[in-house]
Amino acid sequence: MKTLFAREAIPIPEGVEVSIKARTITVKGPRGTLVRDMRHTMYDMKVVKKGREFKCECWFGKGQDAACIKTVCSHVANMITGVTLGFRYKMRFAYAHFPINVAVNGNIVEIRNFLGEKLVRKVPVRDGVRAERTDPSKQKDEIVLEGNDLEQVSRSAADIHQACLVKNKDIRKFLDGIYVSVRETIVSAE
Repeated sequence: MKTLFAREAIPIPEGVEVSIKARTITVKGPRGTLVRDMRHTMYDMKVVKKGREFKCECWFGKGQDAACIKTVCSHVANMITGVTLGFRYKMRFAYAHFPINVAVNGNIVEIRNFLGEKLVRKVPVRDGVRAERTDPSKQKDEIVLEGNDLEQVSRSAADIHQACLVKNKDIRKFLDGIYVSVRETIVSAE
């Protein structure tokens, strides 16, 4: 059944500017600028209330269209959070016998000695994401990923996690790997 009119709106905080041109959304804030192409969606997007609210609307859409409107607004909300607070993922190394050795060289994360293997796994970190090792005196066996774009940060974490999956062994027993332990914002929200 078609829905006559579906609408979703999110507030835009002070200090953040959202602009839309041909369904390409640009969000500018104190931490930088994020751009997202939404040309694959056929919805009305506009900034109303003197730039204080982002609105997405659809006329005569199906149930899936109403869900997609919410998804578009969620993407914009994540972009607003990214340019105001930023995103930080902390990953911990889990191993039973062979200690995993991780080094960060520029934008490449090198994983050595995973399950005692000689293979050096090189994982490139995505654009806009900064990776660094935590000081061992503060927190042992941890790598921190930071950036403004939630998708890039979480995809980088997924790339690192998937680079060291256990193959041809019982994964209930061999729990070695690098896992996301904390998801948070860089600037703490008051």
